[in-house]
Amino acid sequence: MRGYRARVTAVIVTVDDAHLGRVGEVAASLRELGLLVEQVLHEVGVITGQLPPGRPLSVLRVDGVASVEEARRVQLPPPDAPVQ
Repeated sequence: MRGYRARVTAVIVTVDDAHLGRVGEVAASLRELGLLVEQVLHEVGVITGQLPPGRPLSVLRVDGVASVEEARRVQLPPPDAPVQ
């Protein structure tokens, strides 16, 4: 199909407790596996980013990773919207 672009997958990676002091190293490992890292939240051990199309979440299961989840987008109605 013309103009079709596969979508990237937004992910949230949680670093395990044993690696909280090395969050930057875990982020570097994930970059090497193709994760386009957007944020590294050292204080809470969370890394966010985008995984290129066709790459499974399981590719990000490396030493120091406790969990990998697809980020979900939530949109709330405006404050003046009627109750649903």
